Amino acid sequence: MGKINSFYLVIGITFVTLLTVNTRYFKGSNAFLGVTYAKKYQINSEKPATVIETYIVPGQTVNIGDLLVELESPELELEIKKLEKEILNLQSEKVEKQKLLESKIELLKSEINLIRNEVKNEIERIDARIQLNESLTEGISNNRSTTSDSLSELQLQKKSIQEKGTLEIESINIRMNDVLQDHEFDQSQVQATIELRQQELNWRLQEQEKLNKYAVFDGVIDNVNVKPGEQVEAYSSLLSINPVQPTTVIGYLVGSKDRSRSLGDVVTIQSMEQSNLSTQGTIIGFGSVTMLPQILQKSTAVNAFGLEVFIEVDAENPLPVGEKVMIK
Repeated sequence: MGKINSFYLVIGITFVTLLTVNTRYFKGSNAFLGVTYAKKYQINSEKPATVIETYIVPGQTVNIGDLLVELESPELELEIKKLEKEILNLQSEKVEKQKLLESKIELLKSEINLIRNEVKNEIERIDARIQLNESLTEGISNNRSTTSDSLSELQLQKKSIQEKGTLEIESINIRMNDVLQDHEFDQSQVQATIELRQQELNWRLQEQEKLNKYAVFDGVIDNVNVKPGEQVEAYSSLLSINPVQPTTVIGYLVGSKDRSRSLGDVVTIQSMEQSNLSTQGTIIGFGSVTMLPQILQKSTAVNAFGLEVFIEVDAENPLPVGEKVMIK
């Protein structure tokens, strides 16, 4: 009889406990329980590389900007050196072309000076003949007609030499303009190639800079998959990291709890341990009816089940990861 009474006593205590839990958390209110979670982020290598050094261990807290893994890519290094060498060669080509242009221009200018000097000498020679003829025939009246004809002929020669010199100089100036235009075109082509190679080099340098992995948010290192000296393939997982703050909350609608919740509903999420910590979230989906996680189970022999409600929260929130929360 004593054993029977003890049995009923245990049953009664269990019933009262379940009733208390059910009344406190799941009845008479639209609020329901949940747990905060952080999405694990995988950090991968975009290119084949060699691990130079790792600066983190699992469980370590890191801040934005902290260097996590240092990498190098021999293939990328070779491409960068080739591009740098090509740019230097192209720049040298520009300098050499400029020097060659200056030499051509100087040569053409020398030709112009030579023509001018020849014209000048011819003109001076003709002027000397004119003066000589004028002095020899001065005062001889019967030779004036002959002298006049001779002077006219010399004037025509003088004019012809001047015109010929002018035409030759104009021809050289045209050649000079052609040389300058060809040079300008060649230099623009070389410069365009330099700029193209420089853009490619900048892109490669950015790739090289991105080889090293830095923390882009405050978090906790979950796992490190590589070690110094290791060769990794493209898109290999280097490490995983969890944010310090939760990114999602999974709530559970238990029993006959009001299930009129809809996608897009905004809810308030409050810590069960620290009631002053709260944030807002948005319902983004519903799951299946499943057993509540251990943190939400009470110390009874009966496990509670509920409908999963997936809630997204802002990265900037005061809640800790793995916290039991009340959702209203």
